[in-house]
Amino acid sequence: MTAFRQQLICAAACSLLVATAAAGDKPSAPLQDHVSQEVLMAMSRSSTWGHPDEYGEFTGMQRYADGDFKAAMKYFLIGARYADKLSQLSIGLMYLNGQGMKKDPVAAFAWIAIAAERKYPQFLATRDAVWAQLDATQREQAKALLEKLYPEYGDPTAKRRMSLVLRWNRSQFTGSLLGFGSDSVTSLTPEQFTGKGAMPACGGKTIGAAAITGCGNLYASWRWDPKEYFQARDREWKGTVSVGKMEHVDAAGLPLKTPAPKDPQPTSGH
Repeated sequence: MTAFRQQLICAAACSLLVATAAAGDKPSAPLQDHVSQEVLMAMSRSSTWGHPDEYGEFTGMQRYADGDFKAAMKYFLIGARYADKLSQLSIGLMYLNGQGMKKDPVAAFAWIAIAAERKYPQFLATRDAVWAQLDATQREQAKALLEKLYPEYGDPTAKRRMSLVLRWNRSQFTGSLLGFGSDSVTSLTPEQFTGKGAMPACGGKTIGAAAITGCGNLYASWRWDPKEYFQARDREWKGTVSVGKMEHVDAAGLPLKTPAPKDPQPTSGH
């Protein structure tokens, strides 16, 4: 499902950027193509229990596809607080395209810059494209807003917040699968329980190997260990992407050049 999530945001980013470039044109209904609909269906099947980052992202995408931009923003903000980079990027794209609010390229850049701090190629390309559209005054305003938003939504704080949630929810495990209410879970093999075996076939695709509610390997260790979990999320976005012709940008002028911390623990950075 890694490729699915990438296809979803590439489709969204490309369509939003194209719509924004076409001044005066009203963008078509978002995420109605076959691939995006398949991804959205997979999101609806995926359990987000104990993972507020995915809850915000998945629910936000569903509301976004329905055209309920106010609700989409509400849920993306939840995902954004828990270090979900797709939620942060989606917020920026909504500001860029004026979906649910007046177009605001300054706010768009600030959110997209935070989303791009782990240097995912797709996100960097989008950040640079938006930066190229800003004039000198807007760039200064964008830097100021970025400095305001980063302490709340940047990785040093948001990853720590997410780590605490993962650890707390894992501590609620009783050590037994009994009582979860699904034969497909209570019959997991030791390999499936530890995340080394394939999930039970439950008849539908999910996102990032998340369990389908009531089946699958809810207890896979990588989903609850902060270091492993963030590594898995980062792997989803590694690679290259083409989003069309880009204007050359002098990277020296871009804010937020500090790489994201490798450890989700708090740092004395930014």
